[in-house]
Amino acid sequence: MEHFTLPHIKNHKHSKLLSYIEDTPELMVSRKNDHIRICQTEKIESDGTPFAKFRFIPEALPEIDFDEINLEQSFLNNTFSMPVLVTGMTGGIEKGQEINEAIALAAEKYNIPMGLGSQKMMIKDPKFKRLFDVRKIAPKLFVIGNIGAVSLNYGITLDDIQRLVDDLELGAFAIHLNALQECIQPEGERNFFQLLKKIENIAKNLSVPLIVKEVGSGISAETFKKLVSVGVSAVDVGGKGGTSWSAIEGLRADREGQRLGDLFKDWGLTTDDSLLSCSGLKNNLQYNVPLIATGGIRNGLQVAKAVAVGATMVGVGLPLFKAAVSPQAGETPLESVERELSFFKKSLSITMFCAGAQNLSQLSSRIVQEVP
Repeated sequence: MEHFTLPHIKNHKHSKLLSYIEDTPELMVSRKNDHIRICQTEKIESDGTPFAKFRFIPEALPEIDFDEINLEQSFLNNTFSMPVLVTGMTGGIEKGQEINEAIALAAEKYNIPMGLGSQKMMIKDPKFKRLFDVRKIAPKLFVIGNIGAVSLNYGITLDDIQRLVDDLELGAFAIHLNALQECIQPEGERNFFQLLKKIENIAKNLSVPLIVKEVGSGISAETFKKLVSVGVSAVDVGGKGGTSWSAIEGLRADREGQRLGDLFKDWGLTTDDSLLSCSGLKNNLQYNVPLIATGGIRNGLQVAKAVAVGATMVGVGLPLFKAAVSPQAGETPLESVERELSFFKKSLSITMFCAGAQNLSQLSSRIVQEVP
């Protein structure tokens, strides 16, 4: 297992691991390159298979035409070809832009939304804009911006975020919650004090819909209620079961940071438990905002289960990232990503057909939860 320790913090003791190190654009470039290498080469997924405790009741006589199955989903006043959303993982560096461009072209072709990786470095230095801009190659793509919520306590403002929206012609913006990642990350920012008020200000004043997302620890029902109460347009539960940012940051840290990353690799609510707890509140119109299920989704069967349990959209990240960085022999990165999206679409269609569901809204009546 290779580690990517930053030289300037290599000998820091634990007390300094949890101290503040100014996050400069240079550090961000180094970190993003580390993230790509680690995601390519290391096992960085938390344990468990999302939605394993759910199954569909098979319909031996579907009484529908497979070719007439409708995968379309409405989300944030747009209609997409299927309930799949590309979660933001990278951007801001040359390799990250190559990955994003392949994914963007495929996402535009399939008419699904795409998120960008954190754009904090673009705020700190506008020269990084070209390394996030996918609009020039995918003019019709619905693009979602991204920045960490904690950055709002370190100088980033509503005006900064609005400039990102304007400069990149974004259709929505996501603020991510990553308390655990910031604790393990050597240069992490850890002052989360009174962020809800700042999220509310952005939700009420930004020109595009605001999504708030977790990145692997899940969102509880209580946190979901808080976010909805301040006006966010959608919530991504971002549960345990997929990419573990704790593990990734542990591989970049000193020895003690590595131990912390391993210790908390499986911290959090699973994607399905988080989704269940939040979707159970949607019967109350006060909390009826779209939910996105992200975390360990690897095929269309899991997409169908997530939709049946209450998700409007389902986030997919690592499979598309890996398709872009490691295409099969004779494939371009774009062809590799398109093949992966085709697999998701076909497996979702087969699931719906064999469950007797002609459209997504019919899935919820076809699913049951296994009793342990």
